[in-house]
Amino acid sequence: MNYKKSLYLGMAAMLLVLTACGQNGGGSANPAGEDPKKPEEPPQPVKLTIVNNGAGITPDNLEEFVLKPVRAKYPHITVELLTGRSLDQLITAGDTPDLVATSNYYMHDMIDRGLASDLNEFVTKEKTDLTKFEPEAINVLKSFGSKGELFGMPFAMNYGILAYNKDLFDKFGVPYPKDGMTWSETIELAKKMTRKDGDTQIIGLDFTSATALTRAYSLPTVDAKMEKPILDSEEYKKVFSVIRQIYDIPGQFDPKTNYAKDNIDFFLKDQKVAMQGYWLAALASRVKPLKDSGKDFNWDLVSFPSFDDRKGIGREVDFHLMTITPASKNKAAAYQVIQAMITDEAQKEMNKGSRMTAFKDEELRKQFASSMDIFKNKNLAGIFKVKPAVPPMGTKYDAKNYTYVNDAMKAMLGGTDINTALREANEKAVKAMEEEKQKAK
Repeated sequence: MNYKKSLYLGMAAMLLVLTACGQNGGGSANPAGEDPKKPEEPPQPVKLTIVNNGAGITPDNLEEFVLKPVRAKYPHITVELLTGRSLDQLITAGDTPDLVATSNYYMHDMIDRGLASDLNEFVTKEKTDLTKFEPEAINVLKSFGSKGELFGMPFAMNYGILAYNKDLFDKFGVPYPKDGMTWSETIELAKKMTRKDGDTQIIGLDFTSATALTRAYSLPTVDAKMEKPILDSEEYKKVFSVIRQIYDIPGQFDPKTNYAKDNIDFFLKDQKVAMQGYWLAALASRVKPLKDSGKDFNWDLVSFPSFDDRKGIGREVDFHLMTITPASKNKAAAYQVIQAMITDEAQKEMNKGSRMTAFKDEELRKQFASSMDIFKNKNLAGIFKVKPAVPPMGTKYDAKNYTYVNDAMKAMLGGTDINTALREANEKAVKAMEEEKQKAK
């Protein structure tokens, strides 16, 4: 009996030990003085503000481009678009936004004014894959950082295109434009298309502004090393000689109408322009209401023309991006907004509308504007047959200098020779720069 009793007591003790081990997972899960692990609390609600600065973010498309993807990935974040006041007015009033939607065109000014934060820390922490993006866009962004900074993140690309009216070409029996044309070839085609059609003057070619060509030739307005304007350089004279050839075509230029309104109206609404140089995103947003109103016509597009000495190079890189202001008190949440906008799903959905993906995915690009049905049977793939030009390095003087460049074109068309028109433009730029420097002292 003693043996059986001892055996029974031993087994009971072992059972107690095993039971304790089972409860504690093989060890002490709750040491003395330590509380059990609490479940993670949901993130606190965060409200962020955003302002548009040349990126086309409006109350009409905010839901599609920003709010919807943010809600899907980070439902605790709300985003308010600030409208009615300019970025300068908001800053002066102490209402600097958390995020600024802008274009690479404005980035130098944004950085110069201290309105863009370096995103490298977030890129590393969140493992953002920059290789998914259009390489030229990332290269341009990196060029703004003298110490390797990345001051923004692309969310939509834009490409230069040459749209043309097929009805007009068919009417006059002239072959359609082709991908990869040079400006010389385009001008020869414009000569064939510029003519009178009854009482209507048909314009062979329009390209909207002189700066559309100077920027496509990657011309800066200022010599960064010398810190002086260079609007009268040999390169500017070369581009202006191309512009001169276009407007020397008889019937091409009418000063009473060519500067009276947005030139794109001549192509889309009046349908008096045979070929129109433009931006893809802007064309998409303009064609949609035209199609909805039943006033669409037979048109197509090809790649933006190249300069003869830079074949295969189209219009400069243009893209829209998000920046986070240094004044933001919620930078981590602001970067989450950016992350939401660049997920595969968000880019896919945006790309179906009027904004092309910032990703380099060729198959995705082919689906551009598919929900709008405006590029069906169009030569959309053709625009990628030329490489985007490297945009000129921007300066804070560019805004004024570009007005002087466009004024020089008008002076040239008014009878002033190219050298004089550009010299006078450069003199204005020099004076404006000196005045700006005096203000800064």
